[in-house]
Amino acid sequence: MKLKTLTLLALLSFTASCAHANISVTCSLFPVCDFTRSITGNLADVKLLLPPGTEPHEYEPSPRDIMSLNDSDVFIFTGTEMESWAVKLSQSLSNTRIIDASDGIILTDNDPHIWLDLSLAQKMVMNILRGLCEADPGNSEEYKRNAGRLCAGLSEIDGKFSAMRKTRALIFADEFSAGYFVRRYGFDYVSAYEGENEPSVRKMAEVIRYIRQHKARYIFADIGPVSSVAREISSQTGAEILTFGTGHIVPEGMTFLQMMTDNFEHISEAMND
Repeated sequence: MKLKTLTLLALLSFTASCAHANISVTCSLFPVCDFTRSITGNLADVKLLLPPGTEPHEYEPSPRDIMSLNDSDVFIFTGTEMESWAVKLSQSLSNTRIIDASDGIILTDNDPHIWLDLSLAQKMVMNILRGLCEADPGNSEEYKRNAGRLCAGLSEIDGKFSAMRKTRALIFADEFSAGYFVRRYGFDYVSAYEGENEPSVRKMAEVIRYIRQHKARYIFADIGPVSSVAREISSQTGAEILTFGTGHIVPEGMTFLQMMTDNFEHISEAMND
């Protein structure tokens, strides 16, 4: 009986040590966090640093955030253009491996929203994979298998967008962050915003006139609360608001692949109208 008890205690101790053997990973934004969770599965404890909707350009890490990052084995961020604070922060992390998901990707017009070009999203996945394999070589084969499945899914949707017939321009009624998307897939577009700047009265009138002249039935806004600009354009024209997820705000439980699949379905609706 005593031997059995000791064996059971040893087994429980071993199980407990295995349960805590997972590496801890902190990610800056949703896209890199979702990619990381897809790659690691249940082999890592992955958490998101910035809550959805947080403005990443203006974020300032709190002392608690810095302490949490120091306790992480790995910190993954999107890139220095999106999170300029990450460079300075990384210099203060002594035992944490740093992964820049944009490594080797040349930005266009200093636009950091590279994940909306799904060919670049796959490069981000491979950057993350390489860093995770270096941080946790014992699980590298599983990470590679998971990354392969993720890239296959991204490639499939990439092909669908590329093959889609572009019969209309996409009309964006929120802050415009789809530059990589429209360039990659060859969409004409109209945007109420010029970057992050609020549209002027003249610009609003131009967009409303375009919608009426082209009898456009749909405009696109990001997931989350509908902006006053989108509501006004919809009210003036009768155009229905469809979501185009950019990765800044996502419902709980939604994956990046699901977000892009929803984008495909909504854009298909507009193109086939």
